[in-house]
Amino acid sequence: MKKILLSLAIVLVVATAVAGGTLSFFSDTETSTGNTFTAGAVDLTVDSTQYYNGYACQNGIWINVYNPDHPQYPAGLPCDPASGNWQATDLGAEHQFFNFSDLKPGDSGVTGISLHVDNDAWMRLVIKDINDLDNSCTEPEEESSDSCTVVLPELQTPGAGELRENLQFSFWLDEGETPGFQGLSDPGEGDTILNYDEPYILDQTISGSGVAYNLSDYLLYPYLVGGQTAYLGIWWYLPLETGNEVQTDSMNATVEFQVEQHRNNPTPSFGA
Repeated sequence: MKKILLSLAIVLVVATAVAGGTLSFFSDTETSTGNTFTAGAVDLTVDSTQYYNGYACQNGIWINVYNPDHPQYPAGLPCDPASGNWQATDLGAEHQFFNFSDLKPGDSGVTGISLHVDNDAWMRLVIKDINDLDNSCTEPEEESSDSCTVVLPELQTPGAGELRENLQFSFWLDEGETPGFQGLSDPGEGDTILNYDEPYILDQTISGSGVAYNLSDYLLYPYLVGGQTAYLGIWWYLPLETGNEVQTDSMNATVEFQVEQHRNNPTPSFGA
């Protein structure tokens, strides 16, 4: 009996030792940390370089960059370096592509615009909020073929002017010899000179209350490529044959560039 009890005691001690010990099994753990989703962005920045009758604004003076020995208006006159000239930025109220206050028949200008997006994007150019005003009625204007209109003479409220009907515009894709935008390694790209077979966006006067031009209608590939620069040229001209009907008239408008993501978006609506 004592031997049986002793055996049971030994078994109990062994069982207790096993229960209180550490068992080891093969194992493995794989951990993935920092899982994150971050939304992308589509951001457009725009820069501008302006020429007036072949002159550029340098150090506050109009300088003929093509032929310095051929003086004409506005040779040597003061200019605002910030007007029509800025580096790539988000546009604000201080950014006007055009701000000319003393136009004469024969005047012309060219503005080179660069467009930069950080992601592939559709783009359209919108010209809106157009106003064409008879600001006052000079005697030559009243005697011209188109009568001057001031709605309320006592308040000098302007009527519709004639400058817009005479001011000519050409908008083109300044893409150089090779269609599309490859960078300045492509001869003629971004030179603000209409040459080769660069496609027009607009070549006429601006009529109506506003117009929109989709870049996809003119590019070899139909969208702006992220990280790549697109170049747009704008030429304007008040013809020499323009008459007195435009005296003191003014035209103003809003120029707007709109972009919308390209990926997963085959038919952009531009927020419509």
